[in-house]
Amino acid sequence: MKHCRFKIPPMLPRLSFITNKPLPKSLLPLAIMLPLLLAACAPPPPEPAQELDFVTLFSDVDFWDLPDWSLEEGSISAEISRRTGLAINSEIPPQDAGRILSLRILEDDLPDILALADRNSIHQLAISGKVWDLQELLERYCPDSHLLSGGFPEDMKQELVRRDGAWYAYPSHINSMDAKEIWGSSPYYDEMDQYSTTLAVIWNRSLLDRLGLAIEDLQTKEQVLAAFEKAKSQKNADGKALIPLLLDGSFYQEYSLTVLNNSFGAENVGTDGHYANRWLHPAAKEALSFVNTALRKGYASTKDLVANNTKIKSYMASGRVLCFIGNTANAGIAPSEWVSFGPILSESGSRPVLGRDTHMASGWLHTLVSKDCKCPEKIARWLDYMSSEEGMMINNYGFEGTDYYKNPDGTIQLTEACIQKRESYAATGYSAWWNFGNIAWERTLFPPPAEEDDSYQTKLIECALGSYPGTYIFNSALFSLPQDYITPDSELGQIQEETALFTENQISRIIAARTDQEFEEAYQYFLSHLEELGIQRLDQAIDRQFQKNCAFYGETIENVNGR
Repeated sequence: MKHCRFKIPPMLPRLSFITNKPLPKSLLPLAIMLPLLLAACAPPPPEPAQELDFVTLFSDVDFWDLPDWSLEEGSISAEISRRTGLAINSEIPPQDAGRILSLRILEDDLPDILALADRNSIHQLAISGKVWDLQELLERYCPDSHLLSGGFPEDMKQELVRRDGAWYAYPSHINSMDAKEIWGSSPYYDEMDQYSTTLAVIWNRSLLDRLGLAIEDLQTKEQVLAAFEKAKSQKNADGKALIPLLLDGSFYQEYSLTVLNNSFGAENVGTDGHYANRWLHPAAKEALSFVNTALRKGYASTKDLVANNTKIKSYMASGRVLCFIGNTANAGIAPSEWVSFGPILSESGSRPVLGRDTHMASGWLHTLVSKDCKCPEKIARWLDYMSSEEGMMINNYGFEGTDYYKNPDGTIQLTEACIQKRESYAATGYSAWWNFGNIAWERTLFPPPAEEDDSYQTKLIECALGSYPGTYIFNSALFSLPQDYITPDSELGQIQEETALFTENQISRIIAARTDQEFEEAYQYFLSHLEELGIQRLDQAIDRQFQKNCAFYGETIENVNGR
């Protein structure tokens, strides 16, 4: 165990009087009183030095660049150490973090603290018996913690317990109905929670003007394809050919096709109320047909379907892309330059659909504590402090008067220095502790953005599909499965793996079909072979848990488009 001494700077030495001659009798009373007066006026002696314990934090987020721990006066880490008695060494493998952690579980060699994104690793730890139930940890070592007295959303705790068996993990990006009760909310953010998704259909405003098109002219599939045809032979201001449609590169199946399935109304629930794979829905065929048409007519390029994110961003920055369908959060756009109608409406008249996890069980990163950790009392205090409003302010925004100022309405205003420090978090530590992100709390610190702000324009794009009057919003959390519900080495696990691999490969063939007949043959083979692989058995297994979830929450999902 490593230790160092974290000392408060010593006070100035007290004055002393030195003389070799006897004092006159007239000064004796003063000589007697002076030490007493000086003692009364002197500052108190320095606080005893606090022993500082170094602990290790392990994370599987390979791009999380936590700064080296510093005890420099005025640093974020020094303030955390002063309040908790901890200093933290981070251990973040550049790759294979899950495998490394699995070995360490087997070897009983866990780090003190773990901040994990991978659900499999969290599940491994939850069933291993090697991590603390946070309820027990806090009750034993920090019984006055705000986390035990209404400072943590109860609905999120219930979801974590349901998922893991106990409250093993403190989640990041806290946001739920109970979180809003604790920290408050506003109509602006309520709308974001209800409707937003980063997967969207967006249009370049300047190119629409150049082509004489308005967003109101781009509602149906026919209108959209007509706009692509119009743009096909056009050039941008630099004289370069326009790209009528850009899909999301190598992520097109994960992102672009999801957007189109949402738009055309592909559902995971049949008319009988039971789960059914989305790709078996007729609307999914329409989504595939849309992409196939775009590729065959030259509105989009097949070679761009293997482009990486860097390439996609370069296309988006070129001013040549008329329409992008995919994950707008990864597109590197200036949101004010883009606009979205919302869905592309199906020719069948079906309703768009959008799944939203309304239970918001947990965020992205999950903090767990090893039962073999050093100084569990200090780690409990660290959890309490870092999740407190004071700790979150220090972590995210530094020090009042230097990094931010409080407004009369309780919101804050950041200084330019603070903004720069946050951008350089790996060096400064400002906003470095992602695992303590709290969306609900943070939203109370700043007023909703003005309409001209990028964040407001982003909200318009992300809420366009969900806020479209005809969109049916369902609770996607009802489809969630326990971690080991389908194990990889089981028969169902093999069916799941084979159907997923076949789906990915066959979709590539379907959208690349050169004729209508070739498309139809490829699609029919898609359906028949999925059945041969056992897709119905897999759907039935998922449906059993889906029905349990519906009963547990007292909710259900309607079929609004038939099947």
